[in-house]
Parts: sequence; C-alpha cells; structure tokens
Amino acid sequence: MIALKTKGSVVSGSRRLWGCGSLLPFFSKMTPRLGLFALVVLLLFVFSTAFLSAGAGRTRLYTAPDPASPGGIEGRVAQPPRPIEQILAIPFDAPEKVYKGEVSGTDRRSFRFSGLPMRKYDIVVIFENSIYEGVQLNRGENTLTDDDREKITEIIEKSEPYFNRKIIHRVEGRTGRGNTARCICTFFRAKGSELMWEKYKGKWKRDDFRRTFKLVMLKQVGPGWQVVRMRDLYPVWVSPNHIRPKHHFNDALSGIRVADKIKNIGEINLSAPR
Repeated sequence: MIALKTKGSVVSGSRRLWGCGSLLPFFSKMTPRLGLFALVVLLLFVFSTAFLSAGAGRTRLYTAPDPASPGGIEGRVAQPPRPIEQILAIPFDAPEKVYKGEVSGTDRRSFRFSGLPMRKYDIVVIFENSIYEGVQLNRGENTLTDDDREKITEIIEKSEPYFNRKIIHRVEGRTGRGNTARCICTFFRAKGSELMWEKYKGKWKRDDFRRTFKLVMLKQVGPGWQVVRMRDLYPVWVSPNHIRPKHHFNDALSGIRVADKIKNIGEINLSAPR
C-alpha cells in the first residue's frame, strides 16, 4: 500500500484535464475580458460536476443493465457481518463498464445483479470504511519493476489535484514500452470543499471530506507511464475518520462467469484468508 500526497497545482491539473492546453488558442483569440468570462464559465461547468449530490452523481457513474441479457449474479455476504453500502461488477475486458448491484435484506447483506451480458465479472464490495475486491488487474504474470512502480506512483500523485491524498492499494501490469498496468486506489480530499453547484445545509461549503475509490488504467509510453483512464467506483462525502478505508483483496470475488441466467454464488466469507 502506497500513501501519496499531491503536489500539483490547479493550473497544471487544468492543463491535463483539457489536453495539455489545447484550448489556449481558443481563449487567445478573445479579448481579455471575454476570454476571462469564457474561462470562468468553463471552470464552473467542469468543477461543478465534482460536487453533485452523492446519490445523483453515482447514478450516472454506472452502466445501465442490458434488458436483452437474462444473466446476472446473486449471493450473500456471510462475513463480515456488516451492511453493504455498494456492490459493483466489473468485466476485465471492458473495465469502463461498471454495473451496480441491488442490495437487499434487513441486514443489507444480500445482493443481486441483473441484465449482465455474457462474460466474466470481478466484484467489488464496499462497506462504510472498508473495500473488498477481486479485480483482476493484469492477465498473466505481473512483471512491473521497482522503477515502473515508482513512475506509476509519480503520475498518480500528479493527477486530480482536488484530491490531495492518494493511496495505491494494488498495482499490476507488464513492464516495457506499449504495455499496460492497472491499480486500485483511494483518492480523498483531507479538508473541506467549496461548493459550486448546490448548497449543503444552506451553505456553499462542506466541512466533511470527499473520498472515492478508483480503478486506474495506465500505459507505458516510453519515457514513463501515462494515465489513460480513471474510473470512479464510489465517490462519497465522509467524516474525517473514514477517509482511510481498509482494503482487502479476495479472489472469491474474481472471474465470475455469467451466461444466460442468474448465477447464485451462495454465501461468501470475505473475512477468510485467500
């Protein structure tokens, strides 16, 4: 597990977000006043999406079930005996697709996914202050070197300056130019936030902290590693004592094959060593 502290500036982060300054020629053709106004409007649009209400924002994150697919997964978490906050299914060959399961039962420990196309899925189970996952990050042997891991740490540290702390829980991939790597991370902002979209309890500020789990995909481009995609898994507002969640990998959550019906995987003991 690697804990990181972000050092990047808002300006450098904005350039990364917009594609290395590709919009600068557009603004340079405007008068200073008009250009400043256009920049402010664009910033309000971009950053306001980070401060939508947690429920509405998360709904848009997830892939809609396929009504033509009869397959799915159902089961129950026996251990740990805690209510599930969120459960997700991610196919290895299409990590941009993240399906949200339905949690049920008075104890919120039963779950069901429906409308899943035929393929293999990895499951992510999120509790209040812990995450259990079986995400397959790499096919075959993990050949990343210490130098690869150092450069991956550096590029993730520079990403998304809004989150001033990062934790890399797991990283796997293949070394060498043109190869890829993936990692499971926690990003969090260890201070309050100014709101730009809607008020919270009558204020334009939240004193609690923003936290999200991310699946990060990277590619080795020669001089180093480059982030090609970051997939938010569960962005929430949390109290300061919940910003560093406990992470667990469990291969019982890996490679669950879905065909043309709901697959019952029974009761899962996530507390058992794997």
